[in-house]
Amino acid sequence: MKKRVLLISYYFAPQNTIGAIRPTKMAKYLERMGYEVTVICGGGLGEKVDPTLQRDLEQLKDVHLIREWNPLRDRAIRKAQQAAAPAVATAKQEAAQHPAASSGLVAKAKGIVGKVLDNVYLYLFWLSDRDFGRKAKAEIRKLQGDYDCVLSSYATISVHEAGLYAKKSGKATKWIADFRDEVNMAFSWQAGRQRKYIKMVRDNADLLTGVSYGVLDMMDMEKTGRVLTNGFDREDLPQVDVERTDDKLRVVYCGYISEGRKNAPNRDLSPLMKTIRALIDEGLLTKDEVQLVYAGSQSPLFVQVAEESGLQDCVEDHGMVSRQESIRLQLSADILLMASWHMTGRKGILTGKLFEYMMMNKPVVCCMSGDLTGSDVKGVLDTTGIGFCYEQAAGQADADALKTFVKGIVQRKHQGLPLMDGSRMDAINAYSYPELVARMASWIDE
Repeated sequence: MKKRVLLISYYFAPQNTIGAIRPTKMAKYLERMGYEVTVICGGGLGEKVDPTLQRDLEQLKDVHLIREWNPLRDRAIRKAQQAAAPAVATAKQEAAQHPAASSGLVAKAKGIVGKVLDNVYLYLFWLSDRDFGRKAKAEIRKLQGDYDCVLSSYATISVHEAGLYAKKSGKATKWIADFRDEVNMAFSWQAGRQRKYIKMVRDNADLLTGVSYGVLDMMDMEKTGRVLTNGFDREDLPQVDVERTDDKLRVVYCGYISEGRKNAPNRDLSPLMKTIRALIDEGLLTKDEVQLVYAGSQSPLFVQVAEESGLQDCVEDHGMVSRQESIRLQLSADILLMASWHMTGRKGILTGKLFEYMMMNKPVVCCMSGDLTGSDVKGVLDTTGIGFCYEQAAGQADADALKTFVKGIVQRKHQGLPLMDGSRMDAINAYSYPELVARMASWIDE
């Protein structure tokens, strides 16, 4: 008899947001492994559909979509917000990454109006999440039969409350609480509730999983939790090759620069920009040979960083794109750029973009801010051999090493040689979703 798994996640296919990938891949590959999977998910905030996740969704047999009360999805309210503060128009994209992510964008609206809009937006998101939780519990009560396991994947807040409900009501025998982010409620007055929420999950879940030890550590779960990183799915790659029409050094960055949430500094892309500037000044490159490609909702910030190194004329801006188009841009790259931070109180972060980059067969450069060395990203890049991680805390030594790494790529490009040098396929494959979900399946079977 097949084992039955109930998966609860607000973010899910076909939403065009990074948060939908992890739970969708879990459901997809658990079904392929013979589990009977039921999904309860939300509708998301954006209107764009990810075609790659749409294909995954079509393979799933039992998906229950909850349409929660959500004024942030209402067209009239969005237009009213645009009229009050144009920055709010892109806030719904930020919220797909994290409920509090919109605050950095809304704050662009000047003065007290911006602060009011910011708080109204976050409060409405919180209220809509409450409604999702209520409707998810009602949907659980309608399900036929019982489940061997309920797997809830944070964010949002309500998904773990629904997971606990499935276990306490007897609908599921065991509960796995999964975290792709640490719990971070939007308002300071919710600090006490945040502590109670984390304690509730710790005390009641049969298994805690997180994308990194750092995420578990920030919630005091590192001793009992298990790490299941994000990963990649080669089935997401386009079936045709992406052709290049130029011979420029293409550096591609897809995603956020500023998250705008508390305790989250900006991602600093300047170390690579400064390195490219130095190679131009030394005559190894010309500005005409450099293309800095950006895809995301924060184009002005990307241009600003490039301008600091005099490279603003090299920017190729695509704005917000579908994940399918993002993958095509990545496949056209010579260098894939990512950035994160590793610091006291905020360590162990492994972003989903790192693992998506793994399947591109392109050199990766990570710019790591913070006061600590030895980041998890550096460990992954060293283990897989796919790139170099510059750590701010390492000082001039890493600045010199970054320059050497990029210089090597430029020289190999000029000589017509493969740009990847020393990648290890066995280590890379360990981060593929088929292997990661097989690990999760073994934990379910326990």
